[in-house]
Amino acid sequence: MATPTVIQTCNLTKYYGKNRGIENLNLDVRKGEIFGFLGPNGAGKTTTIRLLLDLIRATSGDATILGHNVQTESEMIRERVAYLPGELGIFKDWTASRTLSYLLKLYDRPVNWEKVEDLAQILNLDLRKKTRELSRGNKQKIGIISVLAPDVELLILDEPTSGLDPLVNNEFYRLLTEKQVASGCTVFLSSHQLEEVEKIAHRVGIIRQGTLVEVAAVTQLKQLALKHVEMLLSSPSDAKAVAEKLPKKAVRNFTVEGSYARFLVKREELTLLLPQLKDVSFRDINIRDSTLEDIFLEYYGTEANGKQVNNKKKSGSTFESRKSKRKRFE
Repeated sequence: MATPTVIQTCNLTKYYGKNRGIENLNLDVRKGEIFGFLGPNGAGKTTTIRLLLDLIRATSGDATILGHNVQTESEMIRERVAYLPGELGIFKDWTASRTLSYLLKLYDRPVNWEKVEDLAQILNLDLRKKTRELSRGNKQKIGIISVLAPDVELLILDEPTSGLDPLVNNEFYRLLTEKQVASGCTVFLSSHQLEEVEKIAHRVGIIRQGTLVEVAAVTQLKQLALKHVEMLLSSPSDAKAVAEKLPKKAVRNFTVEGSYARFLVKREELTLLLPQLKDVSFRDINIRDSTLEDIFLEYYGTEANGKQVNNKKKSGSTFESRKSKRKRFE
């Protein structure tokens, strides 16, 4: 039996005058999954969310949530959805406790206050403080608690980790995963941070310039996310030794600049590759994950803002044709 669809859009399009918001967006989010909606700032993530919640109206196209039309049945949808906007508007003179009490009453369903207090303790949020006394990160915690506390079928989160420090980020994603597993709810989470979303998402959609570029399982996305290796060599003459040691089929975009050697490698091949460099003389090594920007450059020949980059094909080049990549995801 096919998994029911919770969010579905058909050629959903929004223009602000002559300016593009999103264009012909066709999206399916399945029941019980955490769906990561990835894209750089200005790609159309927030526009999509605002259309789904009927906060703005589409230029053309349709969308449904939980089987309800987002325009004609928005009230029914909101009763079953928890929403965290990118910027949470709150009263400065209210305490965190009063703010949460107000926000949770909007769901028109009982919420266990002990759960609110437990979440506040886990996230280290002082509920007695007025919101004007809180940092940006602590204000964001109010929004996070407001969507984790109620029992709803769908969570729509717009850049939920904005302003949070890395430790709180990890705690939030742990709490979110636990909630999804325990309740079976669906999560639609927008972000521009690839390395964060891939920790918890089941599938991801990549949006660029208002257009959906790819939809893939996270395991498939990880095949795109290469490791970026930068080695500070003991001297420029050691570059030749590095090039000889590295297997040509595994390494991509090998370059040397002064005493620095840089190259790309798949994650699963990195552990096999590093032992081969044990006899190479180097002073430091830095290894980082691909960012969303890197993936655009490496696989789509564009920067995140859509500007074309001249990636000429060479023998053994990493850049595949768009057609062959599409087949890999089908």
